[in-house]
Amino acid sequence: MKIATSPINWNNEDVPDYRPWLPYPGILDEIRRAGYTATEWSHSLPRDPVRLREDLEARGLEVVGAFVGVDLKEEGRHRDEVARALETARFLRALGASHLVVADPGDPVRRQVAGAVPKEHLLGGEALRALARGLEELALRVRELGLALVVHPHAGTYLETPEEVTGLLEATDPTLVALCLDTGHLVYGGGDPVELLRVYGDRVGYVHLKDVDPGVLEATRGKGFAEALRRYVFAPLGTGVARVPEVVRLLRERGFTGVVVLEQDTTPDDPTETAVRNRVYVEELLARHG
Repeated sequence: MKIATSPINWNNEDVPDYRPWLPYPGILDEIRRAGYTATEWSHSLPRDPVRLREDLEARGLEVVGAFVGVDLKEEGRHRDEVARALETARFLRALGASHLVVADPGDPVRRQVAGAVPKEHLLGGEALRALARGLEELALRVRELGLALVVHPHAGTYLETPEEVTGLLEATDPTLVALCLDTGHLVYGGGDPVELLRVYGDRVGYVHLKDVDPGVLEATRGKGFAEALRRYVFAPLGTGVARVPEVVRLLRERGFTGVVVLEQDTTPDDPTETAVRNRVYVEELLARHG
């Protein structure tokens, strides 16, 4: 497995004011100081591939992928949304990255009921079928650029709950659309990452490992995803209810050799020290499982 991190550990674009913003290129220095050699791209990093590659190479770092919100639930939006996502995919190709991580962008309604989605808000019917078709179209185009597309369930979006996640997996071609197994967001949405991995393990193409504080989760259900982030719903790895040790064991047993991104979206502690602790924890789990 390739262990990576993300700028979100230091700068969270969903709650940018929760701590002082770490400017570029200092964020690359902190990623390297935390012991990582790979990271995702985010808006904390420049969009100039030449400058960014130089700065990455100077620190022994590489970019593995980037997260992009794409609204494909309506057929009429596909052309513009696919074109916008492909701009990011071409940028990633210039950096030598391997994955485009795609999520539904959500809306204010879903962000407010995150973690407690009523049935009338669930994605289904033609909207689900349109999303599936759009993802397959985008996956084909991304593959032509030499990248793989993975779809990311995310709190506050129309791909959050177990019903929505499994519905989309069943509606899409497994040779085109792989899953970004995000343990934190799956638990936040009411799912179980271990059970999902057992049933759909062959669809996992990329992993985001994060843990969930159950007390904060219950206290913030239906109060908005931003509120949950500000109250540190995502806990240090191994201290929450996302069953991280079992996820790592199952990934190892299944022979997963892809990218595992260690994320903690917000933390009351020093983010670099937190990133170190999370990395060491996962490295110890991997060593334990051979």
